[in-house]
Amino acid sequence: MKHISISFACAAFFLFGIISGCGGRKTTSLVNTLTFDADDFNSIRLDYDADDIYVLESNQTKVVLKEYMNENNGSYYAKTSTKNGELLITEGKRTRSSSFESYIEICIPNNNNKNLSLHSTSGTIRSEIVLVVPGDFSVDTTSGSVEISNVNASAIKAASTNGSLSFKNIDAEKIDVQTSNAATLMNEINGTILYQSKGGKLTASQLSGSGSFHASGEGSLDISYVDVTGDISAYSKNGTLTVILPDSLAFQFSAVTRQGSINTSFSEQLAFTDHTALGYIGAIPDKTITLETRNGDIKVSRGSYEKK
Repeated sequence: MKHISISFACAAFFLFGIISGCGGRKTTSLVNTLTFDADDFNSIRLDYDADDIYVLESNQTKVVLKEYMNENNGSYYAKTSTKNGELLITEGKRTRSSSFESYIEICIPNNNNKNLSLHSTSGTIRSEIVLVVPGDFSVDTTSGSVEISNVNASAIKAASTNGSLSFKNIDAEKIDVQTSNAATLMNEINGTILYQSKGGKLTASQLSGSGSFHASGEGSLDISYVDVTGDISAYSKNGTLTVILPDSLAFQFSAVTRQGSINTSFSEQLAFTDHTALGYIGAIPDKTITLETRNGDIKVSRGSYEKK
């Protein structure tokens, strides 16, 4: 009888723990807000280890940082400094407890005129607001994910080791992307793209401009242009190289592969050897399309698109 009573008491205590939240994860809430006068700096740099970083629009003329945590400890709060015109924001002295959770929001005024740099080693970096960065905009992660859309900047830099990269509706003179093994998605990108990877797949659609794409490992390249304003080159060591070009584009074409095959929708206009395909497409071929693989196949076609 005593054994039954003890068992019942333990079960009741366990049930009470679940209901009351004892022993469980605490709710994440806003614990710290910092406000910065935009006249005090020319650029903003956030450097965090594990926090998710969300870019939001500020409803005032100041830059606002909000930190959310499930443990409210002042030593965990952000550290800030301003040097050489740069506002640097880093995480505080955080606990290593696996139960600790945190994320931050950086609120940018809609009349922003500052450069912006965001780093999270393993967290998500996400911006979906309409963001104008007159100078440089950079994002990088080691194993987290990057999701950026609706950005107009002079230059964009993105880097990832093993995370994922996603860009949509981007307008920049230069878009520089470097990855080791990240999966990369691009959609509605306008500008000159410089893409380098050791692995990971690139899927890029509705591109406008020009680009250089280089996959030195196992990564494949799937590239689709709606408007070409400059030369395009692409190299894939072992992956498949798939390219779609506008129907109206006139260009000089070169494709080389060691072990793969070359297939195009305009083969009758090309001169083929065992490993190359060369030719001039259109009346005034003033653009150059240069494609190369070592072991992967090359697939090229032309399509027509309705401009919105």
